[in-house]
Amino acid sequence: MIWREMGQEVKDHLRRALSLMLKPLVRLLVAQGVTHAEFSETAKEVYVETALRHFESEGKVNKSRIAILTGLTRKEVKNVVDRALTTAYKEKNHSRPSRVLTGWYSDPNYQGPYGIPLELPYESSESDEPSFVSLVKNYSGDMAPRQMLKQLLEAGSVVEVDGRFKAVSRIFLHMKLSPSVVDRLGSVGYRFFSTAAKNIDADREAGATTLFDRMVFADDGCSEEVVQQFSEYLKVRGQAFLEELDVWFSSRKELSKPSEPKKETGVYMLHYVEDKEEMGSLRKLLIERGVSQED
Repeated sequence: MIWREMGQEVKDHLRRALSLMLKPLVRLLVAQGVTHAEFSETAKEVYVETALRHFESEGKVNKSRIAILTGLTRKEVKNVVDRALTTAYKEKNHSRPSRVLTGWYSDPNYQGPYGIPLELPYESSESDEPSFVSLVKNYSGDMAPRQMLKQLLEAGSVVEVDGRFKAVSRIFLHMKLSPSVVDRLGSVGYRFFSTAAKNIDADREAGATTLFDRMVFADDGCSEEVVQQFSEYLKVRGQAFLEELDVWFSSRKELSKPSEPKKETGVYMLHYVEDKEEMGSLRKLLIERGVSQED
């Protein structure tokens, strides 16, 4: 009973840690139009891959065993495996704004002559008259029409003309990020979390080696002015230290024999500024917004 309670306590702490790790990432995903459905499918793929790579012996893939390890259904495991083996597979766009625009451009009820999208009023008192509100209801479910309109206007997919709204692009584009920037995000995240996870695992194994993992921070916080001063200081001193490490690596190139297997290694240095409000829980945020269970 005690071991079960301890196991649950560890799980609770892991979920809390996961929540904190995901907050900045999810903020970026939402800003770039990556939906929960797309995130969920990616998470399933990672669960299946991790179970196979680290918790299953080599050989034939046992979908039932993978399902037990990951908590996914056997059907979900099969879907993940099938997608991974299908080279032509492409992620579906589940973006609600994209679905609304697709309906606007393809649904005859919202098209004029020659298939041109109608200029829609925001809402209409006539049930059979097309409006932006009815469009959102048909193609985005419970999404608030006003919020949907705001997103489409900000993205430039829709413009306002004499009190009506006109679709000018059937593509909904979020703020663009270059592929190299996104790839770097994945590499940085992987390297950081792999070190943290390795060191946590090492704590459970006697004699296991750990990787360097240290931090320094201001005990009582800093004003914005001091944060800026620290940023400038770190850019100079941090850069000097990284250049010193680069020289260290260069001086030892000959020690790595061509016939020996190699591993990528290095040091990643970053300056973090913590947002105390974002560190809070969803429950605290809901209470602050005046939301109760009766709502």
